[in-house]
Amino acid sequence: MKFLIEPYVGGGEILFGMNSQQIEETLSVKAIKFKKFEDDELDTDAFDMCHIYYKNPGICEAIEFFKSAIVIFSGVNLLEKSYYDVKKLFLALDEKTECDDSGLTSYKYGIGIYAPFATEEPLESAVGVIIFEEGYYD
Repeated sequence: MKFLIEPYVGGGEILFGMNSQQIEETLSVKAIKFKKFEDDELDTDAFDMCHIYYKNPGICEAIEFFKSAIVIFSGVNLLEKSYYDVKKLFLALDEKTECDDSGLTSYKYGIGIYAPFATEEPLESAVGVIIFEEGYYD
């Protein structure tokens, strides 16, 4: 599936603020529910292409996309290009992009790139992309 990222709004037809039932209806797929961390208050919805994270009262606050998704931001498929190219894109768009050994985060655009090999293999593509609503990491 293809997801066009609209910062702080959502990805494709999945919007922040939607509940689990709305997202299942949008994707036409039933989610597998699980707790990502033992102390999580709410379930995470797992789909083949993404995980959906919720906050009270059960509304979407973040979406983590995987390789089976086409994730487009600024005309670029973030899971197809090399991490090196994606990092260059974000640094050009947001000079405050935070980079570390496992990827980057742009708070300006509400997007994080997970690339566990970012330092050793920067020409490999990222493993995941998370998009999040304002205040998600506060």
